[in-house]
Amino acid sequence: MKRTIGILSVLLSVAIMGCNEKKLISDITGDWHVTRYVVDGRDQTLAFDTTHTVFKWSFSADGKYQKTWTDNRIGTVYTVDSIQHYDSTSMTMVFDSTITTSAIVPFVYYNSVRGVWVLINGNKYLQTNDSLSAVQYEIKDHSAKSLHLYSGTEDWYLAQ
Repeated sequence: MKRTIGILSVLLSVAIMGCNEKKLISDITGDWHVTRYVVDGRDQTLAFDTTHTVFKWSFSADGKYQKTWTDNRIGTVYTVDSIQHYDSTSMTMVFDSTITTSAIVPFVYYNSVRGVWVLINGNKYLQTNDSLSAVQYEIKDHSAKSLHLYSGTEDWYLAQ
């Protein structure tokens, strides 16, 4: 009798964990944006939003993810103007003057990171793997419309 109760308890636990995992995967699947970004307990949302404009983090049900964002940067463009003439005596081009000008211009740099994601450690962590790194995020809180992930010193508050 005790053995039967033990086996039924294990089967019930496995069934409940399977349902919880399906619900968690359903909650995570979708497109997310950052509502709040905290580093070492300090709110860095404004700095994040400024450097990672149009940030989107997408998780698919088949275990793939993609982060996309743009960086607004400033660069310098150089132009070189020259005045020259052809010297028929020496049969060469002679540069009379060269003027180099520069201008500071804004430009947009598009970023994209793709990889796979998986739930680990009893569905308490979400791990992302791409060609450069593997990062584990502790799932602090989740629902169908919000997700709070923690990794090292970073708190990611995401919303759909």
